[in-house]
Amino acid sequence: MNIRELWIVGLLSIALLASGCGGGGAEGAIVVVDAEFDPVAAFDADAPVSETDSVAQIFTVLATGKFERFWIELTQGSALESGFIRITVRPTIAGLPDPSPASSIINPIDVDTDDLPTAGIESFTMFDVGNDPGREVTAGDELAIVVEFLSRDTGTIGNPIARLLGTDGTLGDPFAGGAGAENSGGGFALNPSMDDYIFRTFVLQ
Repeated sequence: MNIRELWIVGLLSIALLASGCGGGGAEGAIVVVDAEFDPVAAFDADAPVSETDSVAQIFTVLATGKFERFWIELTQGSALESGFIRITVRPTIAGLPDPSPASSIINPIDVDTDDLPTAGIESFTMFDVGNDPGREVTAGDELAIVVEFLSRDTGTIGNPIARLLGTDGTLGDPFAGGAGAENSGGGFALNPSMDDYIFRTFVLQ
């Protein structure tokens, strides 16, 4: 187990203890790890986020409860300037992310790319959903974590301001529980090389 894994396990233990005090029932609700894709090997694929590129990871909910938080591996892009990206969690339509941001089960999360790890550094960025309305999920629901461009400091189209890290699927689908998808202007489509993007989700039960 590496240092990052030890830190994650410690953080999870604290969260579970803090939220699980009091036993069962409403007072004893606990946060559990739900759908995830976190391979042991380092990332070997990524997808750009820019004016012309959005990316998503589709997954199936495993436990009924309230969608509580999620982690994804985001880094800054190759652009010299920073900007803002927007993250939503949406249902799917015919196996692809709902094209409407309004369908998100959480309030949109806007992220300043200056706050992301620099390019090439692999670590989870963690997002707490809080008490957003509509975050109730049922086992079997198919959702997509969607990362989209919002704005760029210079206002000029250029290189990606962020990248979502994942695993190359050229030699086989790395994650059977979902799929990566990309939108380069014509709507979302499944990643042609079957890449999947690293993530972890949590449900409050």
